[in-house]
Amino acid sequence: MKTTNHGIRLLRVHGGAPASSRIRRSGRSDGFTLVELLVVIAIIGILVALLLPAIQAAREAARRAQCQNHLKNLGLALQNYHSATKHFPKGFVSTGSAAIEAWSWSVYLLPYIEEQAIFDQLRPASEFMVPVDKNRTGKRNLADVLQAGASNPAELVPLQTPIAVFRCPSDTTPPLCPVGNPIDPVVTRSTDTGTWERHFNGVYAPAGFQPSTSNYVASKGAIDEGCDGALVGGKWLINQPRCNNTGVFFGNSEISIKNITDGTSKTIAIGERDKFCLAATWIGVRNPFGAEMWSSNWGLAHVYFKLNFPVTGNHDTCVESFSSAHPGGGFFAMCDGSVRFISDDIEFENAGNDKACYYTPPPSSKPCWTQNPTTGAQIGIYQRLAGRNDGLVIDSSAY
Repeated sequence: MKTTNHGIRLLRVHGGAPASSRIRRSGRSDGFTLVELLVVIAIIGILVALLLPAIQAAREAARRAQCQNHLKNLGLALQNYHSATKHFPKGFVSTGSAAIEAWSWSVYLLPYIEEQAIFDQLRPASEFMVPVDKNRTGKRNLADVLQAGASNPAELVPLQTPIAVFRCPSDTTPPLCPVGNPIDPVVTRSTDTGTWERHFNGVYAPAGFQPSTSNYVASKGAIDEGCDGALVGGKWLINQPRCNNTGVFFGNSEISIKNITDGTSKTIAIGERDKFCLAATWIGVRNPFGAEMWSSNWGLAHVYFKLNFPVTGNHDTCVESFSSAHPGGGFFAMCDGSVRFISDDIEFENAGNDKACYYTPPPSSKPCWTQNPTTGAQIGIYQRLAGRNDGLVIDSSAY
């Protein structure tokens, strides 16, 4: 032992003594007991359980904000397109009585969303040109590009390029729209049927072709009709009365703001569609002539079904309409460029999917705009928002 000047006795530990022989001044062993360890684990688990929902909510809030911003950019692109051409782009280019793939509204916005390079590679024509020709120089049909891609896969690259502004971050559809065959195994989705029921297989698309995915579709209005026509003197003439719809985008439509008499802030231009309802594509449509899910609904939507209609499948379901991965509703870009979040609970009263009901002569007589012929109820606010000139006043606080 050695005593310091302060009278404190220090224990000299000689070399070679085992560690276990050292005296611990605390009088107890180091470390946690099993009970203490279990308590710590339980506390950590509780904290994680409390924090995880908050983290997930914060992430979804960020995704919602980004989705809203994408729609805002598309809405502004529509305004810029209108400023340059004095009308909005065509909903899709009509090709007649066949399932010939054709460009849709979103392709014509590419120069206005900083995608000029892809636009230049595709060279989309504003009219359907006959015949389809894979060797065409200058402006081209979508069918021309697809036919060329069958022998030259490089032609398909622009059509399969993911474009961020067309994707909602909350959606989990793959970058390319799946096909249900060995080329791309079945992609599962919530409450699905076990298959991906919609394939972009028209006349000229190579087998198993997968177009670039989009989550944004333009509003065709309240009904779902085909869009046919005829070849007269070597020129394609469409049956415009049949192609017309009540919205802003339809076959060969070139609607200008002056035609939107209900008000641009109260008329839907573009809305969402998520994975559950098979999303969409920005490249075009696969069967402009037809109705239902395999047709122009690849790039457009109608309001015959409710927002977030809870049924999917291969016929007359939400794959033709608007849907969103955001809880409680979905985002919509209006014709003035603004973006609104519309609730699932918005008033919905469908007058029917009969075109004659909306266009009964004389032109001023539109019984479906005023009431449901069966129930006598006036059409819902959701339907009115999709109509450009129904003349029914909508209170902005109603949605």
